[in-house]
Amino acid sequence: MKKLHYILAPFMAAAVLVACNTQPAGPTDAELTAQVDAKVEEVKAKLKSDCDANLKNAASMMKDSIIMSASSAKPAAAKPAPVAVKPTPKPTPKPAPAPVKPTPKPEPPKPATVGNGKPAMGTSSNDPNKTGNGKPMMGGNRDEKGNVNTNQVGNGKPKMGGGN
Repeated sequence: MKKLHYILAPFMAAAVLVACNTQPAGPTDAELTAQVDAKVEEVKAKLKSDCDANLKNAASMMKDSIIMSASSAKPAAAKPAPVAVKPTPKPTPKPAPAPVKPTPKPEPPKPATVGNGKPAMGTSSNDPNKTGNGKPMMGGNRDEKGNVNTNQVGNGKPKMGGGN
């Protein structure tokens, strides 16, 4: 058993030393920043050269078109004098139509009142089932002649148990 400790001790020490290795494996932030800056400058230079080439190409095409139009133009004496063109007057906008005022509706006739706006006595409808202020009459509903309807109770509900 003692011999086993001698064999395992070096392996355990090696494992501890490997586990304590704290050095970073990748590049540092400064190295990454330098690499990114180099690539950005490379792309900028490429875009600038492409832009300059396109600009020079467009300028040469404009120069060629101006030279072609100047060489094909007639002499100045042969050109007719320009005719003055009168500008067409802009039509004046029409004024907006005046808003139409709505005609006021006639107010319905107000019921007769006394004193402080209270309704006058006897001005309710001629409905035999209503009293002074339109409230239902006590004692049952009445027909047009003023007779009590025996088939109904209270507020015009039919009687229970048959109806006669």
